[in-house]
Amino acid sequence: MGNKKNYRSFTAQEKYEIIKEGEYGSMSINEVCRRHRISTALYYQWRKQSQQAILDNFNSSKSRRNKKSQKEIDLETENARLKATLLEITQENVELKKKSFN
Repeated sequence: MGNKKNYRSFTAQEKYEIIKEGEYGSMSINEVCRRHRISTALYYQWRKQSQQAILDNFNSSKSRRNKKSQKEIDLETENARLKATLLEITQENVELKKKSFN
């Protein structure tokens, strides 16, 4: 038999709750880590990962806002084409009215 360690696994929600408890709770980080039987290094690793995920999410949502989808590009092209057609028809209409009054 091997000396395989049994590691506990934590869900993202559990990690979030532990980080929140350490940041906003009344206990120190060391006390929170002892209570959940994790090392302080693991706690700080989780906290760093969560902060990076937040930054990545903010940057991602900002770039998505600035980037136009192909559908938006197609709609803007169609809109420009329709405006040009409307302008052409309006000009023809004005010329026909001028001719009919003369």
